[in-house]
Amino acid sequence: MTSQSSLKLINKVRTLDPASKLLEQLYTRADNPDTPPDVRATIGRALELIDTREEYSREMTYADSPGARMICEKTYAMPWQQLYKEGKVGAEFSALWLSGTGEGQILQFLIRMQKAKRALEIGMFTGYVAMAMAEALPEDGAVVTCEFEPYLVEIARKWFDETPSGKRIDIRQGPALDSLDQLAAEGQTFDVVYLDADKPNYTAYFKKLLDLDLLAAGGTLMADNSLYYGYPYTQPGSTVDLFNKAVMEDSRVEQIVLPLFDGVSLIRRKGE
Repeated sequence: MTSQSSLKLINKVRTLDPASKLLEQLYTRADNPDTPPDVRATIGRALELIDTREEYSREMTYADSPGARMICEKTYAMPWQQLYKEGKVGAEFSALWLSGTGEGQILQFLIRMQKAKRALEIGMFTGYVAMAMAEALPEDGAVVTCEFEPYLVEIARKWFDETPSGKRIDIRQGPALDSLDQLAAEGQTFDVVYLDADKPNYTAYFKKLLDLDLLAAGGTLMADNSLYYGYPYTQPGSTVDLFNKAVMEDSRVEQIVLPLFDGVSLIRRKGE
């Protein structure tokens, strides 16, 4: 049976896809009595197939690891609107900000395939991805995750400490660009990097990762939201479009943009 959180994630995918939103608009307009019944039925079936494909893909993907599942469930249980009203968080967060089932598994797959030992996350939120990566790493592996919001750092640290793999996670609180400078000053490098932070700084994050040698030769950067609400291909010159093009034009890397979720880019640094 599909869980409530899974249904929300399926709805999230449809919300992010501009083609699905157009179909929903047509479905509503098809209420007009002059519209042939088969037209409305066909549009409805198309929307149903979008959701069914998403649900099937999740069911055929191996399940979340225990710690990652725990963080997902706790995130959906958080009273985000109340926390914002009380001033504990600086934005109106939602559980739908989670990267979600599928992306955590892709990162675990990359870590195991590359035999990675060190992973970096830029944009932690509540720690779902950081935990998923930590659970895929060997015992001597380590995850560094960057997050600006103090309250999110506080709750994530508490949740991490409830798990065996949480000890592998180092949280850096503050502006992520500053954290990257500090990590470079410490001489740190990473085999796998996950980017899911503020979109206007995507290109700056990418350049720092390469210019400061934070992404190891042969390492993989996975960037979320590379098809952000459809803007990159409907509004040329938008922020994420410029990021995608900057990556494509950089001779130090190879890029694949996958039409999964809200767009997932796999970016490999050339070398080993």
